[in-house]
Amino acid sequence: FRRVLFRSTVTRAGTVRDVFVVESTSSIFERAATTAAYKFKYKPRVIDGEPVEVPGVRNKITFILEK
Repeated sequence: FRRVLFRSTVTRAGTVRDVFVVESTSSIFERAATTAAYKFKYKPRVIDGEPVEVPGVRNKITFILEK
């Protein structure tokens, strides 16, 4: 298994920006994980009826290598 843990900001529109790799078991997979992270789509957090930006959202992508 290879893992990449990253932190990002979820915008008011539910898109992702400012992806930052926090930890990685292999730097080879960091670019693929970052590229995938920017494609994530979230339902925005809503406070008092208004969508808000959420910084510091953490995620992990695990790569499983087959023989």
